[in-house]
Amino acid sequence: MDLIAEHNRKYEFFREITGVAMKVHSKYRYGLLESAYEAALKYLLELQGHKVERQVFLPIYWDDVQLDQH
Repeated sequence: MDLIAEHNRKYEFFREITGVAMKVHSKYRYGLLESAYEAALKYLLELQGHKVERQVFLPIYWDDVQLDQH
């Protein structure tokens, strides 16, 4: 497989996400809460067969210190 084909295959999911995000933006424009865009994005990605979880906790570190996220 050539490098371009490998790159395209590897990053297809990111292009799908970007396309769906642009679709949500085109429909709702601006001014809604983030949770509204998030719900629409989740719905559309699930329609395409992706497993989606919202607001998953991921620890954030600064060097070796885990930061408080409250």
